[in-house]
Amino acid sequence: MNSKVKQEMDEVIAELQKFTSRILDWREPVNPVLIERFEATFGVKLPEDYKYLLSITNGFSLMGDNVLGIIDKEKNYDLFMCYNIEHFEVIVPQYKHLIPFSPDGGGNFYCFDTHVKTNGGDSNQIVFWYSNYEYSESDPPEVTHQSLADYIKNWIIALTLEDYDYNGDRKM
Repeated sequence: MNSKVKQEMDEVIAELQKFTSRILDWREPVNPVLIERFEATFGVKLPEDYKYLLSITNGFSLMGDNVLGIIDKEKNYDLFMCYNIEHFEVIVPQYKHLIPFSPDGGGNFYCFDTHVKTNGGDSNQIVFWYSNYEYSESDPPEVTHQSLADYIKNWIIALTLEDYDYNGDRKM
């Protein structure tokens, strides 16, 4: 991974770690074998910035906003399960090249678009997938962010800090 992307991810991780454990569910790093297994099972390549995050934490939840880990035996909702459901068990399946990594809580997902590389190939564009909408080539899912660091910083962290402080106390 290039140094710029690593620095951006390190800054985002440091910002996340400012939040108290009352509102941030931070998990142990993932075994790299599980990353390889995911990629081999589904025939997709996870972005390098996401793999780097997984080397620090196997996903996290900040006040209900989640970035899924590879396998979560406690919560039983993880990237393996989500990819499988959203590609093989729903009425309107996602495109194979999309990897749903962050649910919105309403059945829709932020997804890595593995067809569009950014940051010198270390990141992927992020799109928002409405689960019951039939997209087409002329009407693709909306691009929301250019990288995982951009998504976490400008969506999860920024929206949390609009109304709450790092301890989870509502701002006046």
